Amino acid sequence: MAKIRFVGQGLCCSLGRNPEEVYQRMCAGQDAFRPIWRFPAAPYQQQKAGMLSEVEDEFLRNAYPEDELAGALAKQAGRQALGLPEGAPARPDSALALVLASNFGAWETQEWLWREKQDLGAVSLASQQHWEDFLPGLARSLGCAGGCQQLSFSCASGTAALAAGWDILRTGRAARVLVIAFDILSEFCWCGLHNLRTITSDTMRPFDRRRSGTIFSEGAAAVLLEREDDRAASAAPAQYLLGAATNNNAFHLTAPRPEAEGSREVMHEALRQSGLDAADIEHVCAHATSTVANDKTEAAALRNIFGERLSGLTVAAHKSQLGHLLGAAGLAEAVITLLAMRHGIIPPTLNLQEIDPDCAFLDSLAGQPRCKEFSTALVNSAGIGGNNAAVILAQTRA
Repeated sequence: MAKIRFVGQGLCCSLGRNPEEVYQRMCAGQDAFRPIWRFPAAPYQQQKAGMLSEVEDEFLRNAYPEDELAGALAKQAGRQALGLPEGAPARPDSALALVLASNFGAWETQEWLWREKQDLGAVSLASQQHWEDFLPGLARSLGCAGGCQQLSFSCASGTAALAAGWDILRTGRAARVLVIAFDILSEFCWCGLHNLRTITSDTMRPFDRRRSGTIFSEGAAAVLLEREDDRAASAAPAQYLLGAATNNNAFHLTAPRPEAEGSREVMHEALRQSGLDAADIEHVCAHATSTVANDKTEAAALRNIFGERLSGLTVAAHKSQLGHLLGAAGLAEAVITLLAMRHGIIPPTLNLQEIDPDCAFLDSLAGQPRCKEFSTALVNSAGIGGNNAAVILAQTRA
């Protein structure tokens, strides 16, 4: 069976304009959070978010004047993954498919439609067309003429999109797949997220006994995947998507199943699909939302899978720096994992000072980056509605 190779990567968020910039700032111990400026934050208990700066917001809107912010972010990350020079058009490619993932989708357009309905009593055809053209317009602008699909697995969307791209390629439905995941922050979504009562009034503290919730961010991540048998084999180091899986808890709208059975099962299935077993994994990128329920149950699921080996694995919690990037979270964390694999340095987990006894068996990289050469990694994601996704990444060296 053909191996699925990572060819390009893109990442834009409040920590940087491209993957390398974001990764280097993470290794330097920086985080994504700044005071909310796009809407009044006073009514909310958390007044910081992983929001783009006003300068970056303006840059993206000027670079993509026909798009709302979500589309601009998606295009910017997608162009990076494709390796397109600034200003260069993308030519239509019938062998290139697109998988697009998000939690909220084109949120500014949705808000506009609602306000238009409230103010005018009806939504214009022009406004509706802007909404309906979001996916096909993005595909055209990036040259993805080989078919496209859009999915939402809540906060597991980015990892689930990787699984969808992997499936398209291994079944021969395309030669290359561009996978993009994105989300933006607006007052509408911030209000809704607060109503879920998962946002902390403090800061993010994954696996810490004092953790009290997450902080959300905005951004977009992208990867370009291709079947290795569609190109000449290279002796240079290469990175692969070896296996992927998705499932659903069918248990509760927001709460995980006891002992995180859904996460355990999806990670087991990703391992099975990859042809590896737990003994082959050297590093884990955890979902680690800093909520009381998630971190404890995810730790239990990892212990169930890895047993006594778990204490010898590194377990990253990148949301402590990136924030929770909603639908883009899993894909962004996969990109950071690939960079850590390439450079041999794993960014730290911030604010982990008093580890929860239920998570004490995890080597969670508290406070400092870790130098580590590793060639295999598991990335785990979960989302509201019981959605779960996991992928297995690997690297060969020259």
